[in-house]
Amino acid sequence: MSDTPIIDMHHHLGKEPDYADRLAAACERLGIIRVCLVAIEPGCYLGSFGGNDAVERAFKRHPDLMLGFGHVRLGIDGPQKVSELKDRGFTGLKFIVPARPYDDESFFPIYERAEELGMPGLFHLGIVARQEEGHHVRVRCHYMRPVHLDAIARTFPRFTIIGAHLGNPWYEEAAMTARWNPNVFFDLSGSTLKKKTPQFLGELLWWDSTTRYGSPDGSHAWEKIVFGSDVEYYEIKDVLHDYEVVMKANHLRPDLRSAVRYRTAARILGLQVG
Repeated sequence: MSDTPIIDMHHHLGKEPDYADRLAAACERLGIIRVCLVAIEPGCYLGSFGGNDAVERAFKRHPDLMLGFGHVRLGIDGPQKVSELKDRGFTGLKFIVPARPYDDESFFPIYERAEELGMPGLFHLGIVARQEEGHHVRVRCHYMRPVHLDAIARTFPRFTIIGAHLGNPWYEEAAMTARWNPNVFFDLSGSTLKKKTPQFLGELLWWDSTTRYGSPDGSHAWEKIVFGSDVEYYEIKDVLHDYEVVMKANHLRPDLRSAVRYRTAARILGLQVG
């Protein structure tokens, strides 16, 4: 499907005992050389995905393919949780359903520790699906608006931030937060690629090094986008296809397509960039 290697920055571990093995086989077929397994701890609203312990077992079983993003529960855990996850071998951190807006300063010690340890953070943004269970958790989607990432990025410029779903439905906030902050990136996972047109995304991601209004670091807008699947292993191919359709429709140069598939994520993860 692709002439360049692929990194999947956003994948959840299913509950099946052999899910990691099935995922590994799918990645081999699709040319995915790294996949970030994003944990969500049991009891934290979304209970259908693997938590930190399950993700740790998976990336230790497949160390050349899988990287772990450990779940830190904002409003419950402190910065020591970040250190613990680092010591366990996790590469990055996952944040979702915070007790207060993401940029609440009570969370800043967590982000500061992540910056110190070089652990990127993947933030769920925007709307989350309703669940049959988990109503004891107070879900306030406006706490997860992409504009909240702006204050975090400016305060902790060496903390790499990946926002999920391009902020759905607050897309313009997400795009401008990416434009103004060199340490902020987004994936296009979720319903966005199904319900929004390539033209819509092209109009959001409009700047490059030649535009009158650009990014402080001179980056192209599409260099701020990474591939993330956020689906079951057997649906990854479909999401890859959607990304390809969008990139082709927006006439992205080969180097920008490579950035979306691989190069930007490789830099975030500290991997060798060809």
